[in-house]
Amino acid sequence: MTDQPAIVPVRTLTINSRKLPLIATSWVAPIVLLDGNRFPLGWGVRTFTVPADRPVHIQCEMPYIFSYGRAAAILEQQHVAELEYSAPALAWFGGEIGAPGTTKTRGTWAVWLMMGVLGLVLVGGVAAFAVALSL
Repeated sequence: MTDQPAIVPVRTLTINSRKLPLIATSWVAPIVLLDGNRFPLGWGVRTFTVPADRPVHIQCEMPYIFSYGRAAAILEQQHVAELEYSAPALAWFGGEIGAPGTTKTRGTWAVWLMMGVLGLVLVGGVAAFAVALSL
C-alpha cells in the first residue's frame, strides 16, 4: 500500500480593497500577506485559496518607498472568509481591514485640511496681488 498525500481542506478568501479617489498615492496598489506569503492585491475584489483547517494571518499594506497603511487580521476557521481593506488617504495613517462595509479610509480629514489651507493661501495670494496692483 502506498502512502497518499494528506488532503488539506481549503476555502476561498475574498478581499475587496478600496480607496477614495482623493488619496495622495492612488497609483500604488496594495499587497496582501497570507501567512507571510506575499501576493498582489490591487484594487477591487480578489479571491485567494487558504487553508480551512487552521487560522490564517492576513496582512494588507501599501508598498511604496516604505510600506504603509498596514492592517492585519486573523481569519479563524469559524469566520466568514470575506474581508474589506480600506487604504489610508495619506502615508502617515494606517489602513483598516474588517468585515465588508465596516472599514473607513483613515486620514481623509487631513487631506481636506491640506486642501483648505492651500485654498486659503491661494485666495490670500490673489488678494495680495490685487491690492499690490491697485497701489
